[in-house]
Amino acid sequence: MMTLDLASFPVRRARFGMDTRYRDGELIVGHDAVRALVLQDARIKDVRLELVHPGDSARVIRVLDAIEPLTKVQGPSCTFPGFNGPPRTCGSGRTHRLEGFTVMQVTDFPYPASGVQAFEEGIVEMSGPGAEYCSASDRVNLLLVLTPGAVSNNIEYDDAVRRASLRVADFLAQATREMTPPKLETFNLSEDTPGLPRIVWIHQVRSQGPMIQTFLYGHEMSGSVPTVLHPNEMLDGALVGGNYKIGTRTPTYRHTWHPSLAALYQRHGKDINFAGVIIARGHHENEFLKERSAQIAAKLAVMLRANGALCTYEATGNTHIDFMLIVQALEQAGIPTGAVVHEYGGPEGKDISLVDFVPEAVALASSGGIDRRLTLPAVEKLIGGTRLAHRGEEAQGELNLPLQELYAVTVEMNARGHRAQEY
Repeated sequence: MMTLDLASFPVRRARFGMDTRYRDGELIVGHDAVRALVLQDARIKDVRLELVHPGDSARVIRVLDAIEPLTKVQGPSCTFPGFNGPPRTCGSGRTHRLEGFTVMQVTDFPYPASGVQAFEEGIVEMSGPGAEYCSASDRVNLLLVLTPGAVSNNIEYDDAVRRASLRVADFLAQATREMTPPKLETFNLSEDTPGLPRIVWIHQVRSQGPMIQTFLYGHEMSGSVPTVLHPNEMLDGALVGGNYKIGTRTPTYRHTWHPSLAALYQRHGKDINFAGVIIARGHHENEFLKERSAQIAAKLAVMLRANGALCTYEATGNTHIDFMLIVQALEQAGIPTGAVVHEYGGPEGKDISLVDFVPEAVALASSGGIDRRLTLPAVEKLIGGTRLAHRGEEAQGELNLPLQELYAVTVEMNARGHRAQEY
């Protein structure tokens, strides 16, 4: 049985200091040590460190990934395996996390790109009406504001940024290594409780290549077929985000502590038996590959003896077709399926809101429309640039934009319980 003890150290405030220390909800970040960790890689020329807290009149642009610091204290693997160590199976032993804190990547790419490889803005609002919708607005964030170094292309620089950030995340969590945690939880899939249904979570991620990818044990998933994971592997960082497409991305900290994962584990042994996780890739290139992936996902759910499934997905458009095919395949295999979607109904909600639909999708839950518009007030502090990357608009003043341009809005609306209302 895979058992993980997860020790959580809540961070409510942070400041820079000479050494990295944690005490009573405050994290002191060793400024020079963090800079040195980042600048180990010549592919990064410089880094400026900034801290932002919930409620600050601050806006962050050019945000890539956000990572909750994790470190392995006991166990045969490491956190974020494949990056911070060999790709050995994680999810057992003891892991420490800095709860409510992220290491956030903020940078421009050195070379121009267009099409699917073009960076699309994800705006983090630390206060005001936008903070309700965007990821990381409710936590303390250490911003690594990075300057590219000696790189020959954007892919190389992206790799350098990812590895540097994960090093920093592990380093910061190590400050708690010898400490007694305020909260210690044990996670395992204990033996089934008789009479309760076995529920599998199918987590569809986007992985098309550079700028739109997800990493499993250190390797991008564009050629992957659906794969079974123990939920503890997710908690330990087996999945790392690298998708930079507007608000439909999932940052790494929402892979390691996804709202669906947390909810299913909380209910395990009470009203369900959590049967496991199936990771599936979305946005396949053609109908054949989409159908193939859906059938494999359903087969794995049958092999896990699932009596029901919960399906979530990252991104939209083409990816939504993959998602609906999975729902269809599960239902046709006799597995009742609940699916969480986000909608594109236009600014007033009058348009067709789903890109695709299958008659088997009889249990859809919507977290709301992501193309509804929102006015963001001007802020005192702007970090990451002066103009929005995707539209060239001046970024510090008042902005009026659709929710989908906020950072990781789809997964965050799910996490915070947003839902569409029937009327």
